[in-house]
Amino acid sequence: MVIKRRLRGIALPFMLYLVSGVAAVFFINEAGNGSRGIETRNSLLSEIARLSTELSKVTAERLALERRNALIGIFHVDAEFLEERSRVVLNRGNRNDVVIMSVD
Repeated sequence: MVIKRRLRGIALPFMLYLVSGVAAVFFINEAGNGSRGIETRNSLLSEIARLSTELSKVTAERLALERRNALIGIFHVDAEFLEERSRVVLNRGNRNDVVIMSVD
């Protein structure tokens, strides 16, 4: 009887400390590595930075295309731009053009 009481007096606090320690380790691990943890936050921030640079590149490309499109309007066609595009499409050159051939 005394042994059971002493065993209970030692085992119950030990189990309480063990369970609370396991819970603390679990929450600390989740704070660092979980789905809402510090490492996940850092990886998301780096992905946001990468996507922001890609967005700026795509925006610049869109603006360049809009500018080129404005040169070929319904009421206005830029003569130099039309000549340049026709030479590229027809694969023709002017006698004053310098052609540099590259060997791939």
